[in-house]
Amino acid sequence: MIITDDLRNLLIRHEGLRLKPYKCPAGKETIGIGHNMDANPLPGMIKHQLDTFGSITEDMAMELLDHDLLDAILNCRRLYRDFEKFTDRRKMALVDFIFNVGMRTARTFERTNRAINRGDWEAAAQGFEKSLWFRQVGFRGPEIVKMIREG
Repeated sequence: MIITDDLRNLLIRHEGLRLKPYKCPAGKETIGIGHNMDANPLPGMIKHQLDTFGSITEDMAMELLDHDLLDAILNCRRLYRDFEKFTDRRKMALVDFIFNVGMRTARTFERTNRAINRGDWEAAAQGFEKSLWFRQVGFRGPEIVKMIREG
């Protein structure tokens, strides 16, 4: 899977774009398009920009997004053995999910992950719908579930 504008736009719609630091709903120090600075410190130039001006540029936010998306894609490949064979919409949905919750939390969706790995998309969609995550993420949850269910 490659990073596309459709994937970037999905994440921007779900995460928003903020050029100044903020606390995400989980209480993590965040900037850009959902970049968790607690887990992933800023690279030198971006940190210098933030320290000097109190904000980063939109280009810097996009750079962080692409780096974070690469991590999420790699984690999808680790968690879902046939990931590259999935439809583009399902791949995008799973990348968005793992981007949102992180690999550690994604692994806890054991039944849902088993359903994904056996290609049972309806069971996977239902697993997401029954989760606390689904109830917490607003419009993101139904959109991801629809992408998983419909392919």
